[in-house]
Amino acid sequence: MAVLLNRAYQGRLAGTVNEFTAEVEAALIAQGLATASVIGSATTGNQNVGSTYSGTVAIAAGSSSVVLTSDIIKANTKVWAAVAQAAADGTLLRVERVLTADGQVTIYGTANATATTLIDWAIIPTLGLVPAQ
Repeated sequence: MAVLLNRAYQGRLAGTVNEFTAEVEAALIAQGLATASVIGSATTGNQNVGSTYSGTVAIAAGSSSVVLTSDIIKANTKVWAAVAQAAADGTLLRVERVLTADGQVTIYGTANATATTLIDWAIIPTLGLVPAQ
C-alpha cells in the first residue's frame, strides 16, 4: 500500500504519495495525516520535490524524461531511479540514465512513453548527507 500525505511528514511534501512500513502508514491514516492511496496516482511531469529523499513520479505519454528540482540535489548527488510498474508502456521499458546538476536531476527513459509511466526514485545518502528525520 501507499499513502497520500495530507500534511508534510519527515521531509516529504503534503499532497505526495509515499510508501512507508505498514505500521507507519496505519498510524498516519489513524491520525488523519494521510489517506490510503496507490502509487499509480503519482503526479505526471516535472516536479519540485523540496527536501524529499524518495518518491514516485510519472513520465507523461509522449515524453521520455522527467525533471525533479530540489535544493538538496547537487551535481555529485547519487540518485537511483527505476520503472515502477510491470506493464503499461511498450516503449519506455527502463530508466536509461540519471543526470544530476545543482538543484535538479533529470531521469531519462529508453524512449518516448506511449502511456503514463511510473518511476520510483531515491537520493542515495553519501558521506555528509543525512536524510531529515
